[in-house]
Parts: sequence; structure tokens; C-alpha cells
Amino acid sequence: MKTTILKSVMTVLIALFSLNANAYDVKIDGIYYNLDKEAKTAKVAPLNTKSDDNKYAYSGNVIIPQSIISDGIEYSVVGIDHDAFFSCGNLTSVTIPESVTSIGSHAFYRCSGLTSVTIPESVTSIGGNAFDGTAWLKNQEDGLIYINNIALTYKGTMPENTSIVIKEGTILIAHNAFQGCSGLTSVTIPSSVTSIGDYAFRNCSGLTSMTIPESVTSIGGSAFRGCSGLTSVTIPESVTSIGGSAFSGCSGLTSVTIPESVTSIGGSAFSGCSGLTSVTIPESVTSIGDNAFRDCSGLTSVTIPKGVTSIGSYAFSGCSGLTSVTIPESVTSIGYEAFRGCSGLTSVTIPKGVTSIGASAFRDCSGLTSVTIPEGVTSIGDYAFRNCSGLTSMTIPESVTSIGEGAFSDCSGLTSVTIPNSVTFIGNGAFSGL
Repeated sequence: MKTTILKSVMTVLIALFSLNANAYDVKIDGIYYNLDKEAKTAKVAPLNTKSDDNKYAYSGNVIIPQSIISDGIEYSVVGIDHDAFFSCGNLTSVTIPESVTSIGSHAFYRCSGLTSVTIPESVTSIGGNAFDGTAWLKNQEDGLIYINNIALTYKGTMPENTSIVIKEGTILIAHNAFQGCSGLTSVTIPSSVTSIGDYAFRNCSGLTSMTIPESVTSIGGSAFRGCSGLTSVTIPESVTSIGGSAFSGCSGLTSVTIPESVTSIGGSAFSGCSGLTSVTIPESVTSIGDNAFRDCSGLTSVTIPKGVTSIGSYAFSGCSGLTSVTIPESVTSIGYEAFRGCSGLTSVTIPKGVTSIGASAFRDCSGLTSVTIPEGVTSIGDYAFRNCSGLTSMTIPESVTSIGEGAFSDCSGLTSVTIPNSVTFIGNGAFSGL
């Protein structure tokens, strides 16, 4: 029996090793690629491990071709994937063809011997830390470094009270471009920029205001995260999505204008913006991500538009100053802990389209005195209204079949509850502490 188990374990380990050892589709002329057979495109593949062993994978001068042929099929080389040349210390120069449009994060990270890089203007996206640890970057002068029309990174320690004007013609502020530049107080972005990358201005605590031009269509994840000095932001009509954690931790932010063009607010987009007092979410938005406004303790009112179908987990959790919220008829689900700790909330009307109230959705809403649960709700999640001490009565509709564990526990003010015959399950301690 032990021998059989040992053989099985060894088989699995060998399979995993084989999978890791062949983390690419083809190797042609010494370069590893992954193929998209449907699109007939190829990307230089990531190396298997992030270790010094990678220095032997590539050496000397590498010229990436515009296309490769595999099994008689021609593939256009369109990208260099993340970690593709990670820690290739023996690599000295690389030539990238016009067909390539993207270079992934850490693509040439720690290529200490890399002194020459030829990058065509076709490249419109460069991932974070793509050239960190290379001789090429080390040889650049301190300050803002560009690659063609991309603002790549700021090299060196930025002096206090620095103002930067990004040159005209720049189309992208790359991932991590100004990350941690606490001395940056103002930046002028030209109308040619279409995208602000992930972490682009993260922890730029000295930045006080930001004007984003109409040309920008996307704001990357954590783009302004931790910019605690930022007090106001105007997001232009051209922007369609606000990335996850885009303004997370911007505690000084008191106002933000979200345009009608935005259709989704990413997870944690404004979490921890404790200075924010009111937010109008435009009608175009259909989803509010997890943690979107979590711990916005200064938020007193919020208008959720009719197009929103889901309110993510923790979306407004910890918004202790929130006194009123209108949930539109379009909403079908209220996520886990969506309004937990909204102690200033006094009344909530849950719309007819909602079928389930997530676990701890209104937990610790101690100021809540009335709740209307519609007929469509079939389940009330665990601890959904726990510690809502201001609740005095509760009518549970006939549609409800289950009441979760601790759903109304510690609702010390609750004097009457009507439980319909439709309920077939009541969790442990559902009404304990009354």
C-alpha cells in the first residue's frame, strides 16, 4: 500500500516538473515562445523560475524576429511576456521588432549586463519594473526616463516640491512610473496621454491636485493609491473604467467627479478615502466592486444609480457617517458585509429584485431602526443584521426559506419578529441575545 502511494506521489511530482519545465510552446533559434494558434500570434514566453540560473537562458545579443514559423504556420511576434528575460545577466543587447506592441512586467528585470535596447514606436504598453536592474537603466541620467512616447520611470531620488511637465506626444504613463515619489507636488499631463498605468503615482503623498486630460481612457489599478495629499480629482468623460484601488488611501480627497462614461468602479477604488463626504455615481455604472468605498468614514450620502445590478462585498463597509442610502430596483444582490459598520444608517429599503442578503451585509448598523425586506428575498445570510441594536420590529416575507446563523443576534431592541411558514431553516443563534 505504501509503495503504491509513493509511486502515485512520484508520478504527480514528475508531471508537475514536466509542466514547469515546458512552460512555453516552442523554442525557435534559441528564443522561447507561447503561441496563440487562433490569432496566429506569438509572445516571447516567461522563463520558468526567478533565479540566477536564468542568466544562462540568453546571452550576448538577442534579435527578436517579427515572425516565426512553427509546424508550417507563420506567427507574428506581438509581445514580450512578463519575466521573459528575468535575471538574464549574460544578455548584453536586445532588438525588438516593429510587430511588438507590449512588454510585460519584469521582462528584463535584473539583466545586469544589458546595455543596449532597441524598442520600436509600435510598443504602446510597458509593464512595471520591466528594465529595473539593467545596465541600460543604470546608465541613464537621473530624472524622468522616456522610451519613445512612453514615460517609463523616474530614476533617482526626487527632490521635494518637484513639478513635472510630461512632454507632448507621450501616450502612456507606464506602470510604477512615479511610484513612491513623495516629493512630487504637481504634474502636468499632456492631451496625448491615453492611459495611466498601474501604480503610476502610488504613494506620491505630496501630490495635492490632479487634472486628468480628456484623452485618457483608462486609469490603472492603484494608480493614485496612497496619495494622501490629493484633495480633488476630476475624471474626464473619456474614462470608461476606474481600476481596482485606483484612489485607495487618498485620505485627503474631499471631492471626486465620476463621469457618465464610467461603467464600472473597480474593487477598493476609493477605499480608505476618509475625507470623502459625498459621491454621485453616474447612471452609466452597472457594478460597484468589492471594497469600492470601504472605510470612507466621512461619506454621509451616496446615490446608487438605476443601472447597478450588484453591490460588491464590503462595498460600503465601515462608512460610519453614512446616514441614508437608496438601493435601486435594478440591484439583484447585496454582497458580503456590504454595509457592515454603517452605524449612522437609520433606514434601508431593499428593492424587489434582490433575492439574497449577503452574510453580515448590515452587521453592526447600530443606528438602523427600520428595514424593508421585499418578497423576492429567499435567504438572509449569516449575521446579516447582527448587532443592529436600533431595530425594534422585523417582518420577514413569505419568500424567505432560510435565515442564517446569527442573522439577528444581539439585536437588543428587537421586540417582535414575524417568521413565515415558508422558512425551513433557521441557523444557530439566529435570534440570540434578544
